[in-house]
Amino acid sequence: MPNILITLGLGLILILVGFTVLYSFTRMQGKQVALIMFMAAMGIYIPYSILQWEGMDVFAIHIALFGVTPYVLGIITSHWEIRRRMGEEDSGRWFHWAPAAMVVFFIVIATVDAIIITLSKEGMSEKVLQMISPRDEANRSVSTAFPGTTSHDFQEKETLYNEYLQQLEIQKQRGWQVKKGFISTPYAGEPVIFQVQVLDKSGVPVQGASVQGRFLRPSDKREDFNIDLTEVEPGLFQQEVRMSLPGRWYLVLQVRRDDDLHEIRGWTRIEQARGQE
Repeated sequence: MPNILITLGLGLILILVGFTVLYSFTRMQGKQVALIMFMAAMGIYIPYSILQWEGMDVFAIHIALFGVTPYVLGIITSHWEIRRRMGEEDSGRWFHWAPAAMVVFFIVIATVDAIIITLSKEGMSEKVLQMISPRDEANRSVSTAFPGTTSHDFQEKETLYNEYLQQLEIQKQRGWQVKKGFISTPYAGEPVIFQVQVLDKSGVPVQGASVQGRFLRPSDKREDFNIDLTEVEPGLFQQEVRMSLPGRWYLVLQVRRDDDLHEIRGWTRIEQARGQE
């Protein structure tokens, strides 16, 4: 799907160009052109948004900006028309502060919202993250811990929330103990063994289970990948992984045995590739 900044920018450019052409080469007044451009923008974007649905937040910001832009242009051109009818010169103060303030306000709001939405969907690049929050590599200690006990999607639909609560209660009653982590310090670009040990409530190894994990890169979802662990001993599962980038990674881990599902979440930090520290 196109980036929201691209669709917003392209839409605004088309509205501005279309308004300028119609207003300059027809006898229509500014309000008439504004109405035509508004209906054209809605007629194009609404069907497009239905086919390429990206969420109500993205839809709302496009509708607001595509709607207010022709309106503001109509106000500006109507102001010109009134001045011409009154015989005033075209030179001088041609742009009133009120429509100017509206333009600036909506551009700022739309830009901030678009950046927030883009970051929430696409994540932040490692370079930008390093610029905003540089890390002291020399004094930073290694951490391969995975805090947290139960995973759920923070963008879960409301209709699934009750199911999540039920799953949480079932896991609590089941009492499985899941210990996980790398068996050595993980470095970017180097293979390392990721290990999971699953014990039941009594401390007995859970045998015959299938264990799958998904590593999630907050700054770039294109780096996300899945793993399937192999049971090397009763209740002990391992898989060699190669983390592509240094920094923080999240993990969603699912342990299944028959009809039982145990899901947990956590995070880890991967070290810079050796030789680049």
